[in-house]
Amino acid sequence: MTRFAIDGFGLTEMAAIHLPAVAALEGEIATAPWSAGMLAEELSLDGWRMVLLAPDRTVVGYGVGRWLHEELHLLILGVAPEFRRRGLGRGLVAALLDEARSRTGSEVLLEVRASNLPARQLYESLGFARIGLRRGYYRQGPFGPEDALVMACCGAR
Repeated sequence: MTRFAIDGFGLTEMAAIHLPAVAALEGEIATAPWSAGMLAEELSLDGWRMVLLAPDRTVVGYGVGRWLHEELHLLILGVAPEFRRRGLGRGLVAALLDEARSRTGSEVLLEVRASNLPARQLYESLGFARIGLRRGYYRQGPFGPEDALVMACCGAR
């Protein structure tokens, strides 16, 4: 079921049929990509998993979050490079925030590479604030080990 559309792109719940395309896109854009098996395992857990579909039903973006107690942790988020700068990532995060708000008192947490300024600016524009630092959290990357900023939104922190 499509939750909303943005510029002709539909957002719908991730299903097993989407896993090969999501895994392929994740492999293209992530420094330490999740495998199709890892994504399949997430489908069995209490979480939030969405795919962004182009008008031709091609997967052009995705997001995966997991409920841990009263918090929704954003684990991965991605948009194909050729579809960036159109508000699609913002739409994915907005859907995640809507999901968190549907549970009273829920908070959304995430980690983001300290060097990923575009992502940090997106999250800040949606109300996320830095609440911590995880030194050397990202082991792989173009600059070697890298710190993660821990950000939160929607809760009472």
